[in-house]
Amino acid sequence: MGMNPRHLPRAMFFLKGSRWALRKGAELLDTTIVREVSVNYRGGENLGETLRQPEEVAAAFRQILPDNSREHVMALYLNGSHKVIAYSVVSTGTATSAPVHPREVYQPAILVGATAVLLGHNHPSGSTEPSVEDHKITKSLKAAAEVLGLKLLDHLVISDRDYFSFHSNGAL
Repeated sequence: MGMNPRHLPRAMFFLKGSRWALRKGAELLDTTIVREVSVNYRGGENLGETLRQPEEVAAAFRQILPDNSREHVMALYLNGSHKVIAYSVVSTGTATSAPVHPREVYQPAILVGATAVLLGHNHPSGSTEPSVEDHKITKSLKAAAEVLGLKLLDHLVISDRDYFSFHSNGAL
């Protein structure tokens, strides 16, 4: 399945035989698509909702958490009115860690047109105390969001009953 750039400005692409070609000024460049990226999101009762308090954000993350036996990194993607427009389980790890990279957090945000992101991950141990690594990745993700013109509004560490908000605790 190839790229169908019909949604892009018409002046940029045109159909040349069975392939799409890109027009750049007077120069014609053929394009070959190496891979496509698609993002699938499941509907949820929090879609379209404005989450104002960390308690509401923690509850939303608990609803989408696949299980609590391993760490999962999750993201809620918000529009300009800070309404939830999509969410994603960004990473699934082990009982004590989950890898996360800014690319995996923010690629879906860009694809859905989000302007802000709420990040969360669970600690299966039940402790919501953020680790040194949690603090490092939060700092890295905040810097990456700024480069992309996005806002990382908060990062929550959640357990079954409690949460830690980096924003509320002055760590974001």
